[in-house]
Amino acid sequence: MILTLRQRHRRIFAVLGVVLPIAFVVGIAARKPVPLRATPQMAADFRATESLVWERSDIFLRVPVRVRLLHSPVYFAVEFLPGGGFAKPDLLVYWVTAKQNVTDTLPDNAMLLGAFNPTISFQLPQDADRNVGAVVLYSLADHEIVDWSKPIPTNDSTK
Repeated sequence: MILTLRQRHRRIFAVLGVVLPIAFVVGIAARKPVPLRATPQMAADFRATESLVWERSDIFLRVPVRVRLLHSPVYFAVEFLPGGGFAKPDLLVYWVTAKQNVTDTLPDNAMLLGAFNPTISFQLPQDADRNVGAVVLYSLADHEIVDWSKPIPTNDSTK
């Protein structure tokens, strides 16, 4: 019985010794290419195509944050310029459709845009040009909504 098990194991390991390297090479060759990070020049080119639609400070009622809506031929984006003394721990930015009621919890369809950062602009979802939406500032450290914005229109008529 031991002899038959040894022979079986020898055959299995011989097959694995051939199949595993081949499977590894095929897997490496078949994987998707690594996406390129935006270079500073590429980011500058994207920023050059953006135009300011409007800038308002009355979007949020409880926090001193100015909001800028930017438009490029491909997307809409929002930028936040915090006022003096505005500091919240682990602040996240969410986008929700404007048909939501203001509550104490995030709605199920809230889309994470990213961590609050005044040096970057947050790209809005593709359907933002057709749907009016709102931005929610959520403190991950406090597990609470810091503020809901007024509905953010993406057309030029609100300048």
